[in-house]
Formats: sequence, structure tokens, C-alpha cells
Amino acid sequence: MERRLHFISKYKWWLLLLFAVAAICCALNFSPFRTLFAPPLWVSFQDKRISFTENGYDYSLVIQGKKCGLYSSNGDRLWTSDDTYRIQDGFLTDLDGNGDPEMVLLVWKRGTYGKARPFWVKDNDNAYSQHIFIYDISDGGKVSQKWFASDIGILVSRMKLMDKNPSIILTEDRSGNNTLWRWDSFGLKNIDNEVSIVAFGDNIIHEPIYEYAARYEGGSFDFLYEPFAKEIQSADIAMFQAETVLVDKKDMVSGYPSFGSPIEVGKALKKAGIDVVACANNHVLDKGTYGIDVSSSFYKENGMTVLGMQESTETEYRPYELISKNGIKIALFAYTYGTNAGDASDKYPYMIHYLPGDSDAERNAFVSEIQSARDEADFVIVYVHWGDEYETKVSDYQKEMTALLAEAGADVVIGSHPHVVQEAKLVQRPDGKDMLVYYSLGNFRADQKYKGAKASFVIEHSFEGVSIKEWQQTEFEAYWKLK
Repeated sequence: MERRLHFISKYKWWLLLLFAVAAICCALNFSPFRTLFAPPLWVSFQDKRISFTENGYDYSLVIQGKKCGLYSSNGDRLWTSDDTYRIQDGFLTDLDGNGDPEMVLLVWKRGTYGKARPFWVKDNDNAYSQHIFIYDISDGGKVSQKWFASDIGILVSRMKLMDKNPSIILTEDRSGNNTLWRWDSFGLKNIDNEVSIVAFGDNIIHEPIYEYAARYEGGSFDFLYEPFAKEIQSADIAMFQAETVLVDKKDMVSGYPSFGSPIEVGKALKKAGIDVVACANNHVLDKGTYGIDVSSSFYKENGMTVLGMQESTETEYRPYELISKNGIKIALFAYTYGTNAGDASDKYPYMIHYLPGDSDAERNAFVSEIQSARDEADFVIVYVHWGDEYETKVSDYQKEMTALLAEAGADVVIGSHPHVVQEAKLVQRPDGKDMLVYYSLGNFRADQKYKGAKASFVIEHSFEGVSIKEWQQTEFEAYWKLK
């Protein structure tokens, strides 16, 4: 019995010892105590070699084994990082735009501050903390301190330079949140990494609407869009489908079936805060080239971007427009399945942007057209006028075009024409990425008693490129007499 008690007692001591070791390991890895002895275990230290030429001098920046060194073309070491620093990552880029490269290092070191510290800080701490250090490199490989960050406010798991703008740094924290940084006079400053977009469907000015405006609103159409002004103005980019063209002559104003909307409609849309107007639809030729030219001129003169429609005098095809917001370049397209008033493409080949026909040649050209935008854009949005009117079910034709758009690499597709709301969902593209499709947003404003929908989504820079952070489709009352 005594031997058994001794064994149990000894066994308990071993369990206690193992438990203590496990607790210490957990504390070292997951708590701030870990930084007392070394950088946290989650840190991934990079090894890399970067070769570059500066004013006729050839250099190599080498990061290896948590150290960093600058070497000449013949292998002479010109500079090395402090022995007490642990280099997580780094790169070379012209941050300040002066034509000379800066060396940017992600560093772990003991103490939040260096030899110099704020007067209110009496004693420097001795724990490991993360910093971004920036150095100038001058002729002959001389390295000098440019800017050292004592605290950037986040723990960076990885960082890189933006592909299309290498003066901007992208960092990702442990939770996958992304932050953009750019040089601002005396240091790095974080900039907005998100673009919020709101989009609406068909804006149809039926006869009862413009008659009401003339009789009760002094010709103003502000009442139509005031219910949406707050959400339009709070978005970085607000878009809609202009189902009816604008006219600036009273005798050209008309309703169904050949629409012509008073120019005051455009003024109300501008006042509400609309940025982008998709004009490719089946009613765009209702007033011939006159309606197209008046509409396009008005929208452009009032700072709105016009999609899917070009003025009759234009001699060059512009398949898309480019908008840049918060460092993100967005290519915007708009297409229609056809036009009610015939096809004017023989005389005006660039005026209306049509979806492709059944031939392989047309469909291949369509795919290539959208793919070409990737040369200068980070993100692609396509407005498409398609589908069957008053049908909530997605048609086979819509599915066919969706497959083509996925092949072309579109990121977001916004549908219009059915005048009723259809589903919205993510569709996987052939390259494995997701394409967000709003099959139909229904009406924006109209004299039809159907609900419309608002598409809202947020895009951001990430390590995999610009991607959708969040999205939703929200229904509302599109019938103009209802708020």
C-alpha cells in the first residue's frame, strides 16, 4: 500500500510539472509575456534577396536569418541591421516620390523607443515590440535613418507593396484586417482602404410622374430622390440605370412607350448625389441621337460618369470608364440586350454598347473587351440590361451571359430591365474567385407598383487583390407615390 501511495504521489507531481510547462508555453505564445524573451511564435520571418540599381550603382538587399544587409555588386557588405533587431520583412521602393529608393523594414526589437524618447516617458520598456523602420539609401550605398515608428497601432502579420502603386504599403494584421499606408511629409500615414458602393435599378419617368412634378413641385423632381439622398451621399460611389433619356425641349417630353424625361430629372439626380449613370437599355434610342446627346452632355457637364452610351459625334469606341477611389481603380461597363427603336450601330457603331449575339466571334470579343480593363483596373463592375420583364425567375439568357461575364473576370454584375427584384448571389468564376451577381434590382423610381432593391457592397485592398468585403441587397418601395 505504501509503495502504491508513493507511486500515485510521484505521478501527481509529474502531472503538475507537465501542466506547469504547458501553462508557461501557452503564456509565452499567446500572452504579452512572450515578447519579453523573443518575438511571438506566430511571426513568420521572411528570407529574400532584392537587387536594384541606383544612380549607376548596383546593390543587393538581403534579408536572411532575421538580419538585413546591403551589399555592393562585388559582394562587399555596405550596411547591416543592428544586432539586437529581428527583421521580419522588408522591401525597397520610392515612397516619397523623389526618384530615390527607400528601404522599408518590419522590425522586432526590445523597447518601444530608441535612445531618444518623449520627455514624458521616464523609462523605456524591455519587451519586444514591432516597428516599421524606413532608411534612405544614397550614392555609394550609404544608409541613413529616415523615419522610425515607435508604434503603428497594429501587429502586422505580413506586408507588401501595391502592384499598381508601389508607393503605397499594404499591411495585414493577425485578424486579416488590411491597412494602407503612404508617405506624408514626415512619416507614414494610414489611408482609407475601403470603397463603399450603392447601386439602383431602372429609373423610369412615366407620364403621371412628370405631370405631378409640373403641377405640384414647380417642375422639380427632388421629391423622387429625397428618400434616398442620405444613403446615396454616404456612399463613395452611387449608381443607377437611366431607363429614360433626358430632353431639353418641352415638346420632346413623353411617357410610355417612347420616353423623354425633362432635363430637371437630371438636376434632381445630381442634387441627390449620383456619381455614375448606366445608360445602355432598350429605351435609350427612344428620342434618337438627340436624346442620347442631350443626356450624355448633361450628365458629363454635371460631373457624372456615363456608361454604355456614347454621343453620336464620337469616333472612338470606349468600352468602359475608369474611376479611382481611395487607391482603388474601378472599371465600369454597361451593356443592353437590344433597343426598341431599332439598331443604329451601322451609322453610329460606338453609340450603344450591346451584349454579344450568338456567334463565337462576338462572344470572344466581348470577353476580351472586359478582360482588357484589367491592364489598368483593380476591380470590374458591369451593368447589364437583360432578362424577362416582370419575371422574378432568372432566365436562361441571363445565365448564359453570366457565364460569359464570369469567364471575362467581372467582379460585380448589376442587372436591370425585369422591373422586379430577382436574386443576388456569388457565382464562382473559372479562375476560382467569386463574382457577385445582382440579377435584377427592379425599379429605382417608376409609376409601377413593384418593389425595387438597392445593391450595396464594400470593396477593399487585400493580399489577394481588391476584393468584396461585404455585400447585401435591400428591397424598398420603388413606386413613386410611396416613400
